[in-house]
Amino acid sequence: MNTFSMKRVALFLFAGVLSLTVLQTAAAQDANQSHTVDVKVQSINDIIAPGDVTIDISPSNGDFTGTATTSDGYDVTSNAPGGKKVQVKVTNENNVAELNSLKILSAGTSAPGEASANDVTLVGDGASDGTQDLTTGFTGVDVDNLSVEFEATVSPDFDPTGNNAEVTVQYTLTGN
Repeated sequence: MNTFSMKRVALFLFAGVLSLTVLQTAAAQDANQSHTVDVKVQSINDIIAPGDVTIDISPSNGDFTGTATTSDGYDVTSNAPGGKKVQVKVTNENNVAELNSLKILSAGTSAPGEASANDVTLVGDGASDGTQDLTTGFTGVDVDNLSVEFEATVSPDFDPTGNNAEVTVQYTLTGN
């Protein structure tokens, strides 16, 4: 055998041993590999108040009470693990003295998630009643267009040609 043939045989033997080594290493690897996927969600607590509401009172038979439900309701999004609730209060009391009462009625008011709505008196005897809980507690919600039903009562001496009894109601998402 000449030197050239011996080099060629040696080269083929070397290539064969190398390929077996690579194949054995690849075959010896673990077929079960894993990694961790970490999902992080930012805290979100958001409330959007409903649109304006007009309560028309048409006194007949001495009834000076009227009701109205929001046409576009309020929206709530929260992922707070400790729970949240919605609170309401009158923040603009320009004409509350003209109202005998202004209430939110639970029967026509929706609450987010597993919460329920409460009857709330916003104005009683012509004065604001302060901050009230509109809902009980809830967790993990993203819901839109929750209705709110209002009831207003005025006295017979309410001047229908004068200033309207207009108040501003503030909605707050607060801890449970």
